[in-house]
Amino acid sequence: MFADPIVVTINAVAKNLIRINQDQYSSEYLLKETTGEYRLRIRNTSYLDKSRGSKSVERHNIELIYSIYPVSPAIFPTIRKDYHVFEVDTGDDNALMAKLVAGLSAFVTEANATKMLNYES
Repeated sequence: MFADPIVVTINAVAKNLIRINQDQYSSEYLLKETTGEYRLRIRNTSYLDKSRGSKSVERHNIELIYSIYPVSPAIFPTIRKDYHVFEVDTGDDNALMAKLVAGLSAFVTEANATKMLNYES
């Protein structure tokens, strides 16, 4: 189980998100501030990949959403979302999968995210 609260550091500021929901294999964390809110969801599921002979696949995702409250005359919030998904065949080596996930996560630096936001590929 993840810690409660979960701390996410954004622009050198630690954000403490409190767990507001815990279901079987998922959880949700929230931090409300004056100008917006941070919501983090962690989900774990599995499915059968019929294209590979009904191979069982475990699916894991984490999503961070920052909603900036609207200021009049605006009526809709500004939404910023980051979402990661990784899948592994049931029975595969989780330690090696974790290394793959960490490798890609390390690649997505602020500089590389900026390049992607500017449509570089």
